[in-house]
Amino acid sequence: MPTPDVPARIIPAGELLQHVSRAAYRGSPLHFGRSGAHRYDDPARLYGTLYTGFDLATALMESVFHQHRWSDRAKRVVARTEVFSRMVRAIGVLEPLSLANLTAPGVMASQLGLNLSQVAGRRYVHTQRVSASLQEQIGPDGDPRFDGVVYPSRNNHPALCAVLFDRSAAKVSVVADIALRDHIDWPSFLSTYKVVVLPA
Repeated sequence: MPTPDVPARIIPAGELLQHVSRAAYRGSPLHFGRSGAHRYDDPARLYGTLYTGFDLATALMESVFHQHRWSDRAKRVVARTEVFSRMVRAIGVLEPLSLANLTAPGVMASQLGLNLSQVAGRRYVHTQRVSASLQEQIGPDGDPRFDGVVYPSRNNHPALCAVLFDRSAAKVSVVADIALRDHIDWPSFLSTYKVVVLPA
């Protein structure tokens, strides 16, 4: 497969990304996982990845609610214990991030040879192959071309997500660890997505 010519989306310094995590990890360094179990993980487990959203709703839909089956239920619910066990890591961008933009017009089909089903499906063989290819790309200056990937949210379409490669660790920092229940956008998420918090 020829090297794909994917355009970059630059996330400027000063922007915030959001990552939903377990409250037990409050105050810990950002974790770039190498399990190989997620959509844009390295299939060889040589580099780590961190999955983020540009807004709380997308970060939640891609983590806490990623296996939701709301169409099969009369009510959309989340347990109070689950809410209290979660926090949101507000991640500040310290230096501009260069992210491969898979949402740019024509990129999926013409450059990657993929359809939407392969990008958003439950089998990650295609997206992990793309991740590895993009992670290896070198720019004209001899430095790695991409710090991660911008891709379409499977669970909150048409919102976008960003996965960061571990090489970007020095370019980002945790600004705050916020209990999910205290996040300024949590009430509006419950209202907009019609989610009810069940008592313990």
